[in-house]
Amino acid sequence: MRRNKQEHEIDIKSWLFKFRSNWYWFALSAVIALAAGYVYVKSSPRVFEFKSTLLLGDQQTGSKKAQELLEVLDVQSRGIKVEDEIGLLSSAEMIKQALQKLDFTVAYYRVTDHWLNKISDLVVEEEYKTAPYEVDLDTSSIQVVDVPITVRLLDQNTYELEINAENAPRYDFRTNAIVGSIPQLSFKKTLKFGEPYKDENLSLTLERSDMENLPPAKKYYFVINSLESLVKQQQASLGIAPIDREARVLVLGSKGSIPDKQVAFLNTLMAEYVANDLKDKNENGMKTLEFIDSQLATLSDSLRQSKNALSSFRSNNRIANINVQSNLNYEKLSQLEAERARLNTDKTYYENILDQIRNGNGIAQSVSPTVGGIQSPILNNLFLQLAELNQKKAGYRTTATEENPMLRKIEGEIANTRGAIEANLQNLVESANISIANVTERINKIEATLASLPENERRLMDLQSQSEFIDKKYDFLLEKRAEAAIALATNATDKKIVDKASMVGTTPVNVKPKMIYLLALIIGMAIPASVIVLLSNVDNTIQGKNDLSNLTNIPFLGVVAHGSKSEKLAVLNNQRSAIAESFRSIRINLQYLMADQEFKVIGLTSSISGEGKTFCSVNLSSEIAMSGKRVVLIESDMRKPTFSKYFPVAESVGLSSYLTQGLPLEEVLQKTYIDNLDIIPCGPIPDNALHLLEAPRMQQLVNQLKEQYDYIVIDTPPVGYVSEYFVLMRHMDVNLYVVKHKYTNKDMLAEINELYNAKRIKNIYMIMNDLNYNKTYEYGYKKNAKYYYA
Repeated sequence: MRRNKQEHEIDIKSWLFKFRSNWYWFALSAVIALAAGYVYVKSSPRVFEFKSTLLLGDQQTGSKKAQELLEVLDVQSRGIKVEDEIGLLSSAEMIKQALQKLDFTVAYYRVTDHWLNKISDLVVEEEYKTAPYEVDLDTSSIQVVDVPITVRLLDQNTYELEINAENAPRYDFRTNAIVGSIPQLSFKKTLKFGEPYKDENLSLTLERSDMENLPPAKKYYFVINSLESLVKQQQASLGIAPIDREARVLVLGSKGSIPDKQVAFLNTLMAEYVANDLKDKNENGMKTLEFIDSQLATLSDSLRQSKNALSSFRSNNRIANINVQSNLNYEKLSQLEAERARLNTDKTYYENILDQIRNGNGIAQSVSPTVGGIQSPILNNLFLQLAELNQKKAGYRTTATEENPMLRKIEGEIANTRGAIEANLQNLVESANISIANVTERINKIEATLASLPENERRLMDLQSQSEFIDKKYDFLLEKRAEAAIALATNATDKKIVDKASMVGTTPVNVKPKMIYLLALIIGMAIPASVIVLLSNVDNTIQGKNDLSNLTNIPFLGVVAHGSKSEKLAVLNNQRSAIAESFRSIRINLQYLMADQEFKVIGLTSSISGEGKTFCSVNLSSEIAMSGKRVVLIESDMRKPTFSKYFPVAESVGLSSYLTQGLPLEEVLQKTYIDNLDIIPCGPIPDNALHLLEAPRMQQLVNQLKEQYDYIVIDTPPVGYVSEYFVLMRHMDVNLYVVKHKYTNKDMLAEINELYNAKRIKNIYMIMNDLNYNKTYEYGYKKNAKYYYA
């Protein structure tokens, strides 16, 4: 089988012709697509984009001294994690906190009077502070939420309220929780503006706005939004990302149809985020002051009592001075007492944190070791690690579930860090006990030395040492309190709003009319083109001469133009028609190709029935006869005879009678109304046509007809169904194989190709029947030559 073209070569002319011949489908599809684009442009709410920027700063966990100690120990300083801050900023809790500062609970909508809304409510616009009414919601009562509530303005003082909804949620704004739902809610009331309305599902008052020159509207409606639905809406449109991979400046983006609402939301969200950061820092400072104040309150009474006791002892015993040795011993004793007190304070702090951990209270509210005056590098480092892990966990919880592997991994690291802190604190407590025991032992030795002093002097030294110790501790705590108070007074957040929210550009980001119409036009063109390509690819019939030349090496003789079913004998009835001209061309081409050979017997066959084999036989015979040649046409298809559709024949006699009954030739030959054309019809349908055609009498018939006629045309059965053609093939001088345009399957040519390639058939030519010049570009030029046939 010949392939003149490459496997994947595209015939551009063919496709362009197919598209052009189906132009009306392209036009219809383009109109529908543009109409759909128009509806989309008009019905889609305009969505704008908004952006703002926020600086996270360079926050460090812990005090300056702790950071210096970490640098000495070569421990990496841990600042904020941008990813964690993004998680906190986009968390539902943070968005909820921002929304509670805004008045977004009631959303107002207007159904315009656009002509599309006569079909359905397609063109809907959201309003913000521009509605002709305002809803005053009673948040202390249960409200039906997240369903449209229609408002029809009857006049300046009255309106109609209507609700039709299924599974309408009932919401309690006091607890921000859904308390049930209504399976079917149908409601319609006529009310007055300013008149409160309340039932078990609704409690509100509508006030008339002082808006003038309002655009016309088909109707209005509003929706009472639950806090959860508002959070989901804003969370879905919110996007946060750093301006660069290593940057600490975040770009907050949002999309919405009401610029004022989105600007207010972004600004409020950033303000609440910054305020929360400052609030957390102030809370930590206040806890430090409370801790120091509690220690000072305890020491103030002890200091007063110790001074009073020392003064009373001096006055009662009239003692003014003690000797130098006693002073040295008591001074050393005082220092050791102070050391023991400091160790006891540290131990108390360690035991306090350890108790919080063991009782499950955590250490999130505990005072930092450095703030408490305790320098433990390892403990400080563990505090930093735990703070970082808790921050990271808070970031993941905004977007992950409890089963998230990363969240579970962080929780495991938190547990390990808490265990390390607990073990470290236990070691510090034990170390403090050892140090206290050592100091106590040294104090006992000094006290034993002082025991030998006079009782009054020893007592005086005790009182003086106790008073000095309490006084020093009190001064130390006062100094720490002053530092903490200064830090609290000068506390400031390192997070800063760089750029407040503003709209990006001036056009919507979702509806671009020119782009949408262009896309609609492309889709409108692509749909019919795709259908045509699909149908062409699944259509396995012969589409034209090029198809035929790709499928077979058999020479091409000519085409027969398309005609109506009434044009059965077009060669005779309309000699100037395109069909008549087609057979005239075939006759001339055949005579030219066979000019150097003597031929008399012409056989016509096809792949299957319905391809016009008999039509071609009759018209070709008629054309040859009209050219002045004596022609006999034999109907050898004795299974499905059709000559009666073309000629008035006597069905009682014919080819079968001649072959079976031995009738003379004169009795089976029948004249036609065409000069020089006789026919031998099928006659009575025999039981076994193949055996009759194989009989010697068939050869006798052909030989006898050759003597009387110039040409013998045999209409044979189709090759694809029966075997008679292969029996008759030995009588043929020329074989014409008929295929029908857009009817004959390409696979049907396999059998005749095998015969031709094996050289078992001679002088065979292809004829394409029923070719519509308007449906193929290969013969498109013939459309312009119709006047030659008229």
